[in-house]
Amino acid sequence: MSTLIIHNTHILSFHEGFKKGSDAIAVHDNRIKAIGRFEEFQTLIQPNTQIINAGGKTLMPGFNDSHIHIWKVGNLKTFMLDVRAAKSLDEMLSMLEEYSKLYPDVAWITARGFNEAGWKEGKMPTREDLDKVIKDKPVYVIRTCAHIAVANTKALDLCHISASTKVPAGGEMLTNGNGQPNGIFTETALGLITPHIPAYTKAELKQMVKAARDEMYSYGITAATDPAVDPLLLEAYYEMQHANELGFRLNAMPIILPDGSDQPYPIPEKYSSDFLNVNTVKFFSDGGLSGKTSALKRHYKNSNEQGVLRLKKEQYLQLSKSAMEKGLGIATHAIGDAAIEFVIDIFKELHEFFPDHTKRIEHLGLPEEKNLIDMAEHHIAASMQSIFISELGKNFIKYLDEDYLNHCYPIKTILAHGILTALSSDAPVVRDFNPLKGAEAAITRKNNEGEIIAANESISIEEAMRAYTINAAKIGNTPQIGSIKEGQLADFILLDKDPTSIATESLTTIKVEETFVDGKSVWRREPKS
Repeated sequence: MSTLIIHNTHILSFHEGFKKGSDAIAVHDNRIKAIGRFEEFQTLIQPNTQIINAGGKTLMPGFNDSHIHIWKVGNLKTFMLDVRAAKSLDEMLSMLEEYSKLYPDVAWITARGFNEAGWKEGKMPTREDLDKVIKDKPVYVIRTCAHIAVANTKALDLCHISASTKVPAGGEMLTNGNGQPNGIFTETALGLITPHIPAYTKAELKQMVKAARDEMYSYGITAATDPAVDPLLLEAYYEMQHANELGFRLNAMPIILPDGSDQPYPIPEKYSSDFLNVNTVKFFSDGGLSGKTSALKRHYKNSNEQGVLRLKKEQYLQLSKSAMEKGLGIATHAIGDAAIEFVIDIFKELHEFFPDHTKRIEHLGLPEEKNLIDMAEHHIAASMQSIFISELGKNFIKYLDEDYLNHCYPIKTILAHGILTALSSDAPVVRDFNPLKGAEAAITRKNNEGEIIAANESISIEEAMRAYTINAAKIGNTPQIGSIKEGQLADFILLDKDPTSIATESLTTIKVEETFVDGKSVWRREPKS
């Protein structure tokens, strides 16, 4: 007996074998029971059946963001200052000063989101800059990429940082002309500061997740992968799962090596349920392309920098084997060509012993042709971020030579090799994590300034939609979602327009009208008054 029927709708799905033409969907409990023509559903209608006339709107699977730092998205809505809108160093400093006045009792001022490449002066802030506005309490400001941060003098003093401080392998503590720390830290060296910042409680983490969830709903995101989960956050996720508080399909990827430490976290147990899955663990092999910490074989343009390779081969290999012995897959952040080659060599070795276990590369910014051949042969998947082209493209143009730039995030070439590829946002690295914006970037290859990057790597709208739905479900080992077909979990969205029948430049004008999880409406756009 059906509990919900939606009719007068245009149904889209991007799985193989999907046939257009249906105008109605029936849901029983939390599963899709039938798809077809409304006139065929009359025998399913009972006195307690809910019937919704969609008014011609498009119904498609909910979007699945296969790489989004959910709690960090929520943190910028709750406890951390968001400086992503700052258009200059002075503007960021003013935001910090104002925040300090508004919250005088905060022990540490933490902020995130600056991107110096978009500032007129193009200068990375230092501790001296932060000291100009706040001297009496510690300040820690994370760059948009989250691979670089700057601290003020008060923070350095509290953390006992000096010129003689030992910097962990895979990180950097930058210095000024006198050899003293200038407050800038990269990669694993962030671990010199972060343990001293008061930790969030589980209750606060849950508050952040719920704040992020509401924004995800508004973009039609019903499933997501959090790709760097520490033990406390994992506990919070388990508690939310057991209390039925998640409200979206979550793949939690526990991180194994914390910043600044050679001591790994315990390898978790594999876990599977309708709302929470723990089936893959996460490593970082390099940094961010937009901040010149991704590990390259050549130098960044007009510099002698080649980024940072973070992992030690033997430790990485051994920890990966230990995780795979527990049935877990391995996901590794790798953006630069040097890091990608390093990770693929390890994955090829793991493939000999664990051929059926998930092996996925997060980001895959600058792969070489030989890398893609190896990935296809050894079933290595990719979770990529076309939306970086939009928001961080100005950085790529500034920092990459012509050859690198012409095959930056080469999604079309990767798909042509038959590599399982999902699209995602990596928010809050980007401000706008609307999947339709990510699809637009994958098709137009334009940054927000209108410049085109690697135009030959453009993909179709159907390929982009597949990457945000069925492919994302496959890469996350959650086959019960990602498509509109009988027996699937009833997670879908209603859009005011069909994304496959609209001009690319109009994709982001499409509005999510309603979001459903388990066949229940969890978010609805408020009508204009």
